[in-house]
Amino acid sequence: MRRLLIVSGTILLIYLFPVIGFSQSDKLVGRWDGTVKSPQGERPATATFRKEGDGYTGTITGQREDLPLKDIKVDGDKVTAKAEVETPQGALVINYSFALQGDVLKGTGSLDFGGNPFTFEVDLKRAAEGAAPATASGPQTSPQSPPGRQRTNVPQPQQKQSIDYFVGQWNFKFVGRESAFGPSPREGMVTFTKRSDGKSVEGRSEGTADGSPFKESSIISFDEATRMLTITEKLAGGLSVNSQGDWSSPISIRCTVNPVKVKSQTLQLKRTILIVAAHSFTVTDELSEDGGPFVRLGNAIFTKAGAK
Repeated sequence: MRRLLIVSGTILLIYLFPVIGFSQSDKLVGRWDGTVKSPQGERPATATFRKEGDGYTGTITGQREDLPLKDIKVDGDKVTAKAEVETPQGALVINYSFALQGDVLKGTGSLDFGGNPFTFEVDLKRAAEGAAPATASGPQTSPQSPPGRQRTNVPQPQQKQSIDYFVGQWNFKFVGRESAFGPSPREGMVTFTKRSDGKSVEGRSEGTADGSPFKESSIISFDEATRMLTITEKLAGGLSVNSQGDWSSPISIRCTVNPVKVKSQTLQLKRTILIVAAHSFTVTDELSEDGGPFVRLGNAIFTKAGAK
């Protein structure tokens, strides 16, 4: 649209463009700042979307760095995408689902964590051009991150470190290779009962391995001051296994297992217990023979009886 203005005898041509000409040409493209809300609290979050050809690329905040977004799809006001998080147990896929309403992008992230679903809320708003990314207390960087990159977080399920976590009945299934520590596969139930000292539990395991029944026992003690576990196990094959577990991280317990002598061999386990949720944890065992390298022995999944 043209409009003629006469100022002091001079004709000025002023081109007036509709406001839409200066607005964002794509409703998704740009940076979005906000929060992620999960059972363990609220954290800052940032997502960025770019248009490439007929599709989109983007990133969203992760545990240590930005996670690339994949399979970004826009259907009306619905936006879906995926991201992958690497863990010791393998890659976890996070599925995002958003509703896009003007300058608000709101929805959820969901993943399957060791066979158990976990969901968190994502609430984002379009960032003003040139604005710094939102953080809880200013920019955060780590030595592993390039200068200027914000250290970010993705929510993870966390449980309070307490001996009470183990109390109750748990179904378990171990899949791996056979060793002096037991046959494979094997499955059954372990019942942990709190002892009178209030700091330990006694475990009684019953199950089957290759169709044959077996029984095992264990005692787990927890020192709340040091966040250390002391574990003693009496295995079905007669072996006694003693280990110490560092539970300083709420999501994992890293165990140091004392070596055992079996015939002419010295065997040592390396064990990681991943606390998935209030009703689930996983165990990953690695085995070293005669001082050799640790190799994967197997994985077990424990699910609390009655949990859905």
